[in-house]
Amino acid sequence: MPNDILDQARISLLPDLAAEESRKQRSTYVIESAGREALPLPLTGIILCGGRSTRMGRPKSFLPFEGKTIIEHLLDTFNHLFDEVFLVTNEPESLSHLSAQVVKDILPYRGPICGILSGLLVARNEQVFVVAGDMPLVDKKLVRAMAGQRHNSDVVVLSHSEKIEPLFGVYSKNCVKTLEDALFSGDLAVMDLLSGLKATTYEYPPELAANLQLPSYFNVNTPEDYSELLNKTTY
Repeated sequence: MPNDILDQARISLLPDLAAEESRKQRSTYVIESAGREALPLPLTGIILCGGRSTRMGRPKSFLPFEGKTIIEHLLDTFNHLFDEVFLVTNEPESLSHLSAQVVKDILPYRGPICGILSGLLVARNEQVFVVAGDMPLVDKKLVRAMAGQRHNSDVVVLSHSEKIEPLFGVYSKNCVKTLEDALFSGDLAVMDLLSGLKATTYEYPPELAANLQLPSYFNVNTPEDYSELLNKTTY
């Protein structure tokens, strides 16, 4: 894609600076212990809400769970953790009822690579923490621990006994060029992308696995997943 088109896309992603300044003024900085970073962390939280939800048949982010929607649970978690948060989506109007900064994907329906890139382009911070918009059980301590490993890698993603979770982790602005190249060449597989970056994995803590019926990276892709979420959690 020509550079001028990409530049126009970047400009279109600029956030509402007045809203961001107002949000910053309301932020409360908390230090829980001498060995931990102050909250909010100096990362940008990115929640990817751009999928078509074909297997679920309706928008997954809006499914009710424990008195809120899934996306509201994620927003509560990320607003507590980070000094800047964006929802990235193909359909910004569908999220207009939420008190959140919303960014439109620079290209429609190109998958999570496009969502991660869109978030990185507007982020004020050098690193972003990315999660999929269908993960209602994201654990704050896990996110903080992973964020603490960001200084020596461009990417830090969660791993567990079954696989790597590329949509649960840290991405730095050093990834932008690689993401752009992948997006505009049509190579949209996130796992393939990681092999070309300075990426590390963070192993899912065994104590979390032992204490929770469902893992923090559990995502709701199908009606069966949603039923499992409702039946097995007391979140």
